[in-house]
Amino acid sequence: MPVDLHERLSEFSYGYGVTREVEDELRGRGLSATPFFPNLIHEAELGFDVGFNLPGVPLLLQFKLGQAVRRFVPGPRPSLAQPFWRYTIDTAEPDGQFELLLKAEVDGADVFYVAPKFHDWEIYLRAFERREVLDRSLVVRPSTIRQVLTSHSIPDEKHKVVYDNMRAYLCSTPMVLETVEAADVCKKVESRVRSIETPIGETLERIYAGFSERAAIRRVREQRVSEDSDRTVYAIPSEEGEQPELRQERLNRFQGAGRSREEAIALAVGAEAWSSGAQLIFVTG
Repeated sequence: MPVDLHERLSEFSYGYGVTREVEDELRGRGLSATPFFPNLIHEAELGFDVGFNLPGVPLLLQFKLGQAVRRFVPGPRPSLAQPFWRYTIDTAEPDGQFELLLKAEVDGADVFYVAPKFHDWEIYLRAFERREVLDRSLVVRPSTIRQVLTSHSIPDEKHKVVYDNMRAYLCSTPMVLETVEAADVCKKVESRVRSIETPIGETLERIYAGFSERAAIRRVREQRVSEDSDRTVYAIPSEEGEQPELRQERLNRFQGAGRSREEAIALAVGAEAWSSGAQLIFVTG
Protein backbone atom coordinates (compact mmCIF):
# COMPACT_ATOMS: atom_id res chain seq x y z
CA MET A 1 0.00 0.00 0.00
CA PRO A 2 1.57 3.35 -1.04
CA VAL A 3 2.19 5.91 1.69
CA ASP A 4 0.77 9.30 0.70
CA LEU A 5 3.44 11.86 1.58
CA HIS A 6 0.78 14.52 2.07
CA GLU A 7 -0.43 12.53 5.10
CA ARG A 8 3.06 12.17 6.61
CA LEU A 9 4.72 15.43 5.59
CA SER A 10 3.61 19.03 5.16
CA GLU A 11 4.37 20.57 1.77
CA PHE A 12 4.48 23.96 3.48
CA SER A 13 7.10 22.79 5.99
CA TYR A 14 9.11 20.95 3.36
CA GLY A 15 9.10 23.94 1.02
CA TYR A 16 10.09 26.26 3.85
CA GLY A 17 13.07 24.07 4.71
CA VAL A 18 14.29 23.94 1.11
CA THR A 19 13.77 27.68 0.59
CA ARG A 20 15.68 28.67 3.71
CA GLU A 21 18.63 26.39 2.91
CA VAL A 22 18.87 27.71 -0.66
CA GLU A 23 18.51 31.30 0.53
CA ASP A 24 21.22 30.88 3.19
CA GLU A 25 23.66 29.17 0.81
CA LEU A 26 23.22 31.78 -1.91
CA ARG A 27 23.85 34.54 0.62
CA GLY A 28 26.89 32.64 1.83
CA ARG A 29 28.17 32.83 -1.75
CA GLY A 30 27.92 36.61 -1.68
CA LEU A 31 24.65 36.87 -3.58
CA SER A 32 21.45 38.68 -2.67
CA ALA A 33 18.62 36.11 -2.36
CA THR A 34 15.13 37.48 -1.67
CA PRO A 35 12.15 35.10 -1.58
CA PHE A 36 8.71 36.19 -2.74
CA PHE A 37 6.02 35.75 -0.09
CA PRO A 38 2.28 36.20 -0.79
CA ASN A 39 1.83 38.78 1.99
CA LEU A 40 3.71 41.19 -0.29
CA ILE A 41 0.60 41.33 -2.50
CA HIS A 42 -1.20 43.27 0.24
CA GLU A 43 1.72 45.47 1.26
CA ALA A 44 1.98 49.07 0.09
CA GLU A 45 5.65 48.46 -0.73
CA LEU A 46 7.68 45.38 -1.43
CA GLY A 47 9.58 45.89 1.79
CA PHE A 48 12.96 45.08 0.31
CA ASP A 49 15.32 46.34 -2.37
CA VAL A 50 15.68 43.64 -5.01
CA GLY A 51 17.82 45.83 -7.25
CA PHE A 52 15.97 45.23 -10.50
CA ASN A 53 18.73 46.97 -12.47
CA LEU A 54 21.36 44.47 -11.27
CA PRO A 55 22.35 41.33 -13.16
CA GLY A 56 20.43 38.43 -11.67
CA VAL A 57 18.36 35.31 -12.09
CA PRO A 58 14.82 34.52 -10.96
CA LEU A 59 14.95 31.12 -9.24
CA LEU A 60 11.80 28.99 -9.16
CA LEU A 61 11.51 25.96 -6.88
CA GLN A 62 8.50 23.70 -7.44
CA PHE A 63 7.92 21.37 -4.50
CA LYS A 64 6.41 17.94 -5.15
CA LEU A 65 5.05 15.48 -2.62
CA GLY A 66 3.94 12.11 -3.91
CA GLN A 67 3.96 8.61 -2.51
CA ALA A 68 6.40 6.20 -0.93
CA VAL A 69 5.90 2.82 -2.60
CA ARG A 70 7.20 -0.73 -2.25
CA ARG A 71 5.97 -2.23 -5.51
CA PHE A 72 6.15 -0.90 -9.05
CA VAL A 73 2.93 -1.57 -10.95
CA PRO A 74 1.94 -1.72 -13.71
CA GLY A 75 4.66 -2.41 -16.23
CA PRO A 76 8.34 -3.32 -15.96
CA ARG A 77 10.06 -2.06 -12.83
CA PRO A 78 13.11 0.12 -13.41
CA SER A 79 16.29 -0.45 -11.45
CA LEU A 80 15.25 0.95 -8.08
CA ALA A 81 16.32 0.19 -4.54
CA GLN A 82 14.14 0.37 -1.44
CA PRO A 83 12.85 2.82 -0.45
CA PHE A 84 11.59 4.63 -3.53
CA TRP A 85 9.07 7.35 -4.22
CA ARG A 86 6.94 8.73 -7.03
CA TYR A 87 5.06 11.86 -7.96
CA THR A 88 2.95 12.86 -10.97
CA ILE A 89 3.50 15.61 -13.52
CA ASP A 90 0.85 16.52 -16.09
CA THR A 91 2.80 17.81 -19.09
CA ALA A 92 -0.36 18.18 -21.22
CA GLU A 93 -2.52 20.43 -19.04
CA PRO A 94 -3.19 23.65 -21.02
CA ASP A 95 -1.62 26.58 -19.19
CA GLY A 96 -0.89 24.21 -16.32
CA GLN A 97 1.91 24.05 -13.80
CA PHE A 98 4.39 22.27 -16.08
CA GLU A 99 3.89 24.77 -18.90
CA LEU A 100 4.34 27.70 -16.52
CA LEU A 101 7.61 26.30 -15.22
CA LEU A 102 8.98 25.25 -18.60
CA LYS A 103 8.15 28.61 -20.22
CA ALA A 104 9.77 30.46 -17.31
CA GLU A 105 12.90 28.34 -17.76
CA VAL A 106 12.95 29.02 -21.50
CA ASP A 107 12.61 32.75 -20.80
CA GLY A 108 15.56 32.94 -18.43
CA ALA A 109 14.65 31.61 -14.99
CA ASP A 110 16.48 28.83 -13.19
CA VAL A 111 13.71 26.30 -12.48
CA PHE A 112 13.81 23.06 -10.49
CA TYR A 113 11.32 20.47 -9.31
CA VAL A 114 12.32 19.48 -5.77
CA ALA A 115 10.94 16.36 -4.05
CA PRO A 116 11.84 14.69 -0.72
CA LYS A 117 13.75 11.43 -0.41
CA PHE A 118 11.95 10.74 2.86
CA HIS A 119 8.33 10.37 3.92
CA ASP A 120 7.78 11.31 7.55
CA TRP A 121 7.81 14.50 9.61
CA GLU A 122 10.29 13.08 12.13
CA ILE A 123 12.78 12.44 9.32
CA TYR A 124 12.09 15.92 7.97
CA LEU A 125 12.62 17.53 11.35
CA ARG A 126 15.99 15.80 11.76
CA ALA A 127 17.02 16.93 8.27
CA PHE A 128 15.81 20.47 9.01
CA GLU A 129 17.84 20.66 12.23
CA ARG A 130 20.94 19.50 10.35
CA ARG A 131 20.26 21.72 7.31
CA GLU A 132 20.05 18.63 5.10
CA VAL A 133 16.57 19.03 3.60
CA LEU A 134 17.84 19.99 0.13
CA ASP A 135 20.60 17.36 0.27
CA ARG A 136 17.92 14.73 0.88
CA SER A 137 15.85 15.80 -2.13
CA LEU A 138 15.52 14.93 -5.80
CA VAL A 139 16.12 17.88 -8.12
CA VAL A 140 14.99 17.86 -11.76
CA ARG A 141 14.67 20.60 -14.38
CA PRO A 142 11.38 20.86 -16.37
CA SER A 143 13.44 21.12 -19.57
CA THR A 144 14.99 17.73 -18.81
CA ILE A 145 11.54 16.16 -18.59
CA ARG A 146 10.60 17.72 -21.93
CA GLN A 147 13.84 16.47 -23.53
CA VAL A 148 13.23 12.90 -22.34
CA LEU A 149 9.68 12.88 -23.70
CA THR A 150 10.74 14.37 -27.02
CA SER A 151 13.74 12.06 -27.51
CA HIS A 152 11.56 8.98 -26.89
CA SER A 153 8.61 10.30 -28.95
CA ILE A 154 6.35 10.07 -25.90
CA PRO A 155 3.24 12.28 -26.00
CA ASP A 156 2.35 14.80 -23.31
CA GLU A 157 0.04 13.41 -20.64
CA LYS A 158 0.26 12.53 -16.96
CA HIS A 159 3.67 11.00 -16.25
CA LYS A 160 5.24 9.69 -13.06
CA VAL A 161 8.70 10.57 -11.81
CA VAL A 162 9.92 7.51 -9.88
CA TYR A 163 13.15 7.67 -7.87
CA ASP A 164 15.23 6.19 -5.10
CA ASN A 165 18.26 7.67 -3.34
CA MET A 166 20.46 7.30 -6.43
CA ARG A 167 18.36 7.09 -9.62
CA ALA A 168 15.30 8.63 -11.23
CA TYR A 169 13.04 7.56 -14.09
CA LEU A 170 10.20 9.08 -16.06
CA CYS A 171 7.39 6.56 -16.50
CA SER A 172 5.05 4.77 -17.56
CA THR A 173 7.68 3.13 -19.76
CA PRO A 174 10.77 3.69 -17.59
CA MET A 175 13.12 6.27 -19.11
CA VAL A 176 16.27 7.37 -17.32
CA LEU A 177 15.86 10.92 -16.02
CA GLU A 178 18.94 13.10 -15.54
CA THR A 179 18.88 14.86 -12.20
CA VAL A 180 20.72 17.81 -10.67
CA GLU A 181 22.86 17.12 -7.64
CA ALA A 182 21.29 18.97 -4.73
CA ALA A 183 24.69 20.33 -3.73
CA ASP A 184 25.05 21.86 -7.22
CA VAL A 185 21.79 23.86 -7.31
CA CYS A 186 23.24 27.00 -5.75
CA LYS A 187 26.52 26.56 -7.64
CA LYS A 188 24.61 26.61 -10.93
CA VAL A 189 22.61 29.67 -9.92
CA GLU A 190 25.75 31.51 -8.80
CA SER A 191 27.52 30.63 -12.03
CA ARG A 192 24.71 32.13 -14.09
CA VAL A 193 24.45 35.28 -11.99
CA ARG A 194 28.22 35.85 -12.22
CA SER A 195 28.30 35.29 -15.99
CA ILE A 196 25.39 37.41 -17.23
CA GLU A 197 24.88 41.13 -17.68
CA THR A 198 21.08 41.09 -18.10
CA PRO A 199 19.29 42.95 -15.27
CA ILE A 200 16.92 40.72 -13.33
CA GLY A 201 14.11 43.21 -13.97
CA GLU A 202 14.47 42.64 -17.71
CA THR A 203 14.33 38.86 -17.27
CA LEU A 204 11.26 39.13 -15.03
CA GLU A 205 9.56 41.26 -17.69
CA ARG A 206 10.28 38.57 -20.30
CA ILE A 207 9.01 35.80 -18.01
CA TYR A 208 5.82 37.74 -17.29
CA ALA A 209 5.15 38.25 -21.00
CA GLY A 210 5.91 34.58 -21.59
CA PHE A 211 3.13 33.49 -19.23
CA SER A 212 0.68 34.61 -21.92
CA GLU A 213 2.67 32.91 -24.68
CA ARG A 214 2.87 29.33 -23.40
CA ALA A 215 1.45 27.98 -26.64
CA ALA A 216 4.90 28.68 -28.13
CA ILE A 217 6.38 25.73 -26.21
CA ARG A 218 3.35 23.45 -26.53
CA ARG A 219 3.91 20.23 -28.43
CA VAL A 220 1.32 18.95 -30.88
CA ARG A 221 -1.08 16.87 -28.87
CA GLU A 222 -4.36 15.05 -29.17
CA GLN A 223 -7.47 16.66 -27.72
CA ARG A 224 -7.84 15.23 -24.22
CA VAL A 225 -11.11 16.73 -23.05
CA SER A 226 -14.34 15.13 -24.22
CA GLU A 227 -17.65 16.98 -24.22
CA ASP A 228 -18.85 15.13 -21.13
CA SER A 229 -15.65 15.68 -19.19
CA ASP A 230 -15.87 17.22 -15.73
CA ARG A 231 -13.54 19.94 -17.00
CA THR A 232 -16.37 21.26 -19.21
CA VAL A 233 -18.62 21.73 -16.16
CA TYR A 234 -16.31 24.06 -14.24
CA ALA A 235 -15.17 27.43 -15.48
CA ILE A 236 -11.38 27.31 -15.88
CA PRO A 237 -10.12 30.77 -16.90
CA SER A 238 -6.97 29.43 -18.57
CA GLU A 239 -9.08 27.18 -20.79
CA GLU A 240 -11.68 29.86 -21.50
CA GLY A 241 -9.06 32.23 -22.88
CA GLU A 242 -9.48 34.62 -19.94
CA GLN A 243 -6.08 34.23 -18.33
CA PRO A 244 -4.16 36.96 -20.25
CA GLU A 245 -6.88 39.50 -19.46
CA LEU A 246 -6.98 38.53 -15.78
CA ARG A 247 -3.18 38.65 -15.68
CA GLN A 248 -3.17 42.19 -17.08
CA GLU A 249 -5.86 43.28 -14.60
CA ARG A 250 -3.69 41.94 -11.76
CA LEU A 251 -0.66 43.88 -13.00
CA ASN A 252 -2.77 47.04 -13.30
CA ARG A 253 -3.91 46.65 -9.69
CA PHE A 254 -0.32 46.29 -8.51
CA GLN A 255 0.75 49.40 -10.42
CA GLY A 256 -2.38 51.26 -9.33
CA ALA A 257 -1.27 50.82 -5.73
CA GLY A 258 1.68 53.12 -6.42
CA ARG A 259 4.29 50.49 -7.19
CA SER A 260 6.83 50.92 -9.96
CA ARG A 261 6.59 48.87 -13.14
CA GLU A 262 9.52 46.71 -11.98
CA GLU A 263 7.94 46.04 -8.58
CA ALA A 264 4.55 45.26 -10.12
CA ILE A 265 6.09 42.80 -12.59
CA ALA A 266 8.04 41.09 -9.80
CA LEU A 267 4.84 40.74 -7.76
CA ALA A 268 2.89 39.46 -10.76
CA VAL A 269 5.47 36.78 -11.55
CA GLY A 270 5.82 35.81 -7.90
CA ALA A 271 2.06 35.66 -7.33
CA GLU A 272 1.39 33.45 -10.35
CA ALA A 273 4.27 31.12 -9.50
CA TRP A 274 3.07 30.93 -5.88
CA SER A 275 -0.49 30.13 -6.96
CA SER A 276 0.86 27.06 -8.77
CA GLY A 277 2.85 26.00 -5.70
CA ALA A 278 6.27 27.33 -6.75
CA GLN A 279 8.61 29.49 -4.68
CA LEU A 280 10.24 32.44 -6.48
CA ILE A 281 13.56 33.76 -5.21
CA PHE A 282 15.09 36.93 -6.69
CA VAL A 283 18.85 36.32 -6.95
CA THR A 284 21.26 39.12 -7.82
CA GLY A 285 25.00 39.71 -7.56
